Amino acid sequence: MGDLIWSFSPWVLFLLATRLTSLSGAVALGVVAALVVAARAIGHHRLHLLDVASVLYFTGLGLALEVVHPASVTYWSRYAQAGSHAFLTLIVLGSVAIGRPFTESYARETTPKELWGTPQFRAVNRQISLVWGLAFLIGTISLIIAGSVTGRPFLLRILVPFGALAWAYSYTQRVITARREAVAGGAAPAAPPPMG
Repeated sequence: MGDLIWSFSPWVLFLLATRLTSLSGAVALGVVAALVVAARAIGHHRLHLLDVASVLYFTGLGLALEVVHPASVTYWSRYAQAGSHAFLTLIVLGSVAIGRPFTESYARETTPKELWGTPQFRAVNRQISLVWGLAFLIGTISLIIAGSVTGRPFLLRILVPFGALAWAYSYTQRVITARREAVAGGAAPAAPPPMG
């Protein structure tokens, strides 16, 4: 779970920085954080899809901001958080759609190799990835609405998106704990719990 937190850290930093600094400053922080996370992952020989996506997204966004007319940056700033959430939604749900849930590479770090191809391993990772995808989708919708209204609504920009991510994290922790307890008790691991 530690690597998953590292992989998400550039995105969380970017989301928080967009509330505290300019869009350019938030993107610069995102680029630096993404490069640090990718360098760490390469050093540990565990580069994940999200690590690569972070570098590509924040670098691409930074380059796009360089060519955008300065008057348009204000508009971009209103939807920057929604854009990052939408990008993550596509990556996470896309990984499930192609049959390679993004959480599998993280789960392999703590799961014996002989279990990687089992239907239970695949089902649990598909379910966890769907929960993360749903959390990002909820955040995306909330942030799009927030961008279309005046002011800085705390509920739509902070509470809903981060609440959805906290729910996904909590769900992931519950599944991991339940599976470890089942394995430690000698029982066959059950199917993942419902998303609630």
